[in-house]
Amino acid sequence: MGIVRTQSIIGSFWIYVGAALGFVTSALIFPYYLDAEQIGLLNLLVTYGTLFAQFGSAGFVNTITRMFPYFRNNEKKHNGFLCLTVIVVSLASIVTIGLFFLLYPYIIQNSSKGGNLMQDYAICIIPMFIFITFFNIFDSYTKALLNATRGIFQKEVMLRILTFVLILCYIFQIVNFQSFVYWYVVCYAVIFLYMLVALIGDGQFFLKPDFSLIDKNMAGELAKVSLYGVIITSANIIVVNLDRIMIEKLVVENPLAQVGIYTTCTYFATMVILPNRALQKISSTLVAEAWKRNDMNQLQVLYQKSTITQLIVGTLVFFGICINLDYIFQIIPEEYSAGRWVVVFIGIFYLSDMATGVNKDIVSNSTKYSKLSHWTFSLILVIIALNFLFIPYYGIVGAAASSCIARILYNTVAFCYVNKEFKLQPYSFKHILIVGIGIIAYASAYFIPETSNLIANILIKSSVISIIFCVLIYVFKISEDVNDLADSFLKRIRIK
Repeated sequence: MGIVRTQSIIGSFWIYVGAALGFVTSALIFPYYLDAEQIGLLNLLVTYGTLFAQFGSAGFVNTITRMFPYFRNNEKKHNGFLCLTVIVVSLASIVTIGLFFLLYPYIIQNSSKGGNLMQDYAICIIPMFIFITFFNIFDSYTKALLNATRGIFQKEVMLRILTFVLILCYIFQIVNFQSFVYWYVVCYAVIFLYMLVALIGDGQFFLKPDFSLIDKNMAGELAKVSLYGVIITSANIIVVNLDRIMIEKLVVENPLAQVGIYTTCTYFATMVILPNRALQKISSTLVAEAWKRNDMNQLQVLYQKSTITQLIVGTLVFFGICINLDYIFQIIPEEYSAGRWVVVFIGIFYLSDMATGVNKDIVSNSTKYSKLSHWTFSLILVIIALNFLFIPYYGIVGAAASSCIARILYNTVAFCYVNKEFKLQPYSFKHILIVGIGIIAYASAYFIPETSNLIANILIKSSVISIIFCVLIYVFKISEDVNDLADSFLKRIRIK
């Protein structure tokens, strides 16, 4: 557990550093130096690249995690597992290229009355998805070798550093936009090549064929796990990215620009879910250990504490963003103000995820793990139906509202299932109190008179809402973990 804890802490640090870099680059710099249409194009290239990568990987990102322990043997070069993986993924990628050309007319088609940048750059999706595919494979393989931080650093930090350098080159006219797009794809090639070279340097890049362990039963299990991996991972990617694709297909006026506005605004809302990415690395491991012991009492404790802790953090961040919405849209160009309610709806979307704690980890680590795929496909259908209903009338706000409604329904179903199947129920009056305290803190900051200085307004209102929220959470003893952490901090600075 020492390795897990250490790498979780290091990984969490890189996640926050990467989030800060991504926020500055994508939310603050991009809107000033790139057109909204250009931003929309870049996001759609990544969206399609990520989606095709799920099919190109043939589910082996999941297979490596689940099946590598059966092959692990450094002296025998892990019994040819990496060779098998590369062969399968290479063949799947070739098939996926064929799928791309089959869907190409649909990909480049939208209802724009003007020019369509997707027609000019859609071909970039092919190298994009190949680089993402093999990065994900080598990252998963590296994690299986108990090095989880390398991939996190490359994806969360290095990729954003490269993007930051690239936008500087564009700003100073070293590259034009066409070159910018091509170099943007190359950035993904760089992190993929680093993972490849690092594995070679570790002496873990084994491509010698060895199928001695793959009998009929093992082959069947590999196929089963891979198929499930394709289904669940592609479904999850679709859930996250479907709104962008449907905006581009259903919005009539400047669809790519609307995608650019939408994705830029969602960066602000992403701050709500960010702490979950760090907490989940620890909590998912603890849930798996509890299931291994069949310790339902421990699962109940983890479930309850995770919902309280994550709801506290998520509520503070959500209301902190809401109190600063006016100032956010004073910082970025005026055309992005159309996404004000996108921030709110996507913020609620992520807050509902925070409020459910580890319920999806409980299901995914149980014998009922296949239920997640059923719920996820149902979620996709609901999002599609709501998008067709809302986007033509409400545009990007309709897309955000669709995702929000569908996600709340999904999380409600997940809660009800865990409660019925495993008799686990984490909620109490404390959860209502957390939201109530958030509303009180928001209202208190809202009525503070504004100054003529934008930065001063952000600092003052953010400080007020944070202080009031944190003090009330502490006074009402909502969370033992939070209070213990606060007491430790107060003793360190000798206040208590």
